[in-house]
Amino acid sequence: MKKLLVVDDDLEIASLLRELLELEGFAVETANNGIQALEKFDNTIDLILLDIMMPEMNGLSVLSQLRAKYTVPVIFLTAKDSELDKVVGLELGADDYIQKPFNDRELIARINALLRRTLWDNMAHEVTEELDQYNIDKLTVNRKQQSVYFDDNYIELTGTEFQVLLKLLENAGKIISRDTLSETVLGKEFLPLARSIDVHVSNLRKKLPPRSDGLPWIKTLRSKGYLFVIDHNDDLQ
Repeated sequence: MKKLLVVDDDLEIASLLRELLELEGFAVETANNGIQALEKFDNTIDLILLDIMMPEMNGLSVLSQLRAKYTVPVIFLTAKDSELDKVVGLELGADDYIQKPFNDRELIARINALLRRTLWDNMAHEVTEELDQYNIDKLTVNRKQQSVYFDDNYIELTGTEFQVLLKLLENAGKIISRDTLSETVLGKEFLPLARSIDVHVSNLRKKLPPRSDGLPWIKTLRSKGYLFVIDHNDDLQ
């Protein structure tokens, strides 16, 4: 049974979410502010539903503290008009967000998609060593260990950022569309006005050190998608 932590200062919403999630077979813990959320969080929590606007400590601050140590999946619950908060949340390492008021079935679908992806990430895959680890320039990405190193220095990525990088590496030298990235990594259809994938790619660009060959790691191809660069010939695509 998967265990979720619901964090919302609105007691009615927290109670309704708990009831809904328990009916879906989840174990549920609740917290009504950010400080309480950090106190209740432990390694038994599989996913967090985190409200942004809360007293004492808001959701952005909670996420920032969590991401300093943990990669637990986090879905932000946001107000309909808080576009800036969504972007900031994704930049801090949120895996997804859903707007209030939300559709119950959509919320459950988002949770299940993220949990399935996390389960897949943590499974030991019977694959060859060549497919299990990627080495480009001084970058080493290991699928099983979910680790990223550059010149033997560890690079901290969120679970979603790691999966975006892995998907780009699996298609290195080829264009991969935003639609494909959104569907395979986030488990949802890409919407033109949504910025989730773009923000995760932007975070990767910030976290990956400059290549020794002077090339960019990831190229954006307008109206086409992204390309993980492997040599100078990629500039012709």
